Amino acid sequence: MYRIKLILFHLLCFTIFMGCDKITPPYTENSNPIDTTYQRKILLEEFTGFRCGNCPEATEIAHNLQEKYRPNLILLSVHAGGYAKPTTSHPYDFRTSIGNELDAFFGMSAAGNPDGMVNRIGFPTQSHILREGDWEAAISQSIRTKPICTISLESAYYENTRTINVKVKIQYLEVGTSNHYLCVYIAEDSIVQYQRDDRLPNPDIQDYVHNNVLRDGITSTWGEQLSSTAIPSNTVLTKEYNYQIPQEKDWKVNKLKIVAFVHDKDNSFEILQAEEQYLLQQ
Repeated sequence: MYRIKLILFHLLCFTIFMGCDKITPPYTENSNPIDTTYQRKILLEEFTGFRCGNCPEATEIAHNLQEKYRPNLILLSVHAGGYAKPTTSHPYDFRTSIGNELDAFFGMSAAGNPDGMVNRIGFPTQSHILREGDWEAAISQSIRTKPICTISLESAYYENTRTINVKVKIQYLEVGTSNHYLCVYIAEDSIVQYQRDDRLPNPDIQDYVHNNVLRDGITSTWGEQLSSTAIPSNTVLTKEYNYQIPQEKDWKVNKLKIVAFVHDKDNSFEILQAEEQYLLQQ
């Protein structure tokens, strides 16, 4: 009886051994799988103006959403259109050539400010133009989608030449196309200037704090093409840019941010992934 049990035991061990794949050092199989924790970053472009009395309420909604969805939500405040035109009383000009081009192309101020775009989804059916009450639903839906790539930023500032250096690293998690372009913009926080707020008995706020304000582009409005052919999954691309701040600009360097994103140019224009970073350590 003992011999029979011993034989059965050896047969069982042999069966288990033969049913498993043998893995020997250096154990490279699945040693570096794609990290499924990569998160989709969302860009909310808020189109506004310092003469727009309803815009401060929309800005507060945007900031509250950023707190709720941090770090997945990036804000960019674009001053363009009639409400952004300087006046004799308030000559400060927030407008930029990039902001003006985006406003005209997407029809934002023509639709009436305040409004915004969430990753520019819905273009060109006009559903890309969203009122502030519709921003959260679009943000919540977009955050759930898997990103096609990741973006990481490295920046430096050289005071003697007023030069910004930015290195952008893009890792593709899925296949990309030749329509993918990289845009790199500059934004600024804590700009103290005039703003109208129609919620107040005296709507004229002389010391309003403007944040996430689009200042200029390190790339052009529509960016730089990443590849003239399809981009294989797991491809890593690096781009480096230099930008010299014009002498006449009163920007506070310690409040500047780099905002970078990849978008589907000349197709849907959807922003596929975004990232931001303060120019200097905060």
